[in-house]
Amino acid sequence: MKQRLVTLSGVLAILGIAILVGCSARINSIMVDRNAGTKRWDIDNAFLANDIKVMEIKEEVKDDVLFVNVLIRNGWGMRIGGLLKVQFYGTNGVQLDDPWGWHQIMLESSQEEWFRFMAPKKADEIGKMKIMIRGINKYSSAGY
Repeated sequence: MKQRLVTLSGVLAILGIAILVGCSARINSIMVDRNAGTKRWDIDNAFLANDIKVMEIKEEVKDDVLFVNVLIRNGWGMRIGGLLKVQFYGTNGVQLDDPWGWHQIMLESSQEEWFRFMAPKKADEIGKMKIMIRGINKYSSAGY
């Protein structure tokens, strides 16, 4: 009986770790088509979509440079962390090289914060943008 209990505890622990690792590798994204003026959500992790929310996306052009401002809100009742990235696509639909990579984020409970990204090409050469969120760590009490 004792061995069964230990085995069951081990299986549950491994299952819990697998779920956490699986959730951190999944990505939610919003594809913004600048020409059509549309936004399309691609939800791969429903829990993540409820915890970290994209509240607003604003574009700003200064000296032909496109800046994308993304307002993120922590919908969770405690501190939460993750990764945020904007991938840019040319007017021909081809993904552009990404010099910036993923940005680490950490938000307190119910906190909203703006994050700013700069396009790698001139504003009129950007056709689409993909805003991606991943790697949630709900229980972290320390920053990255």
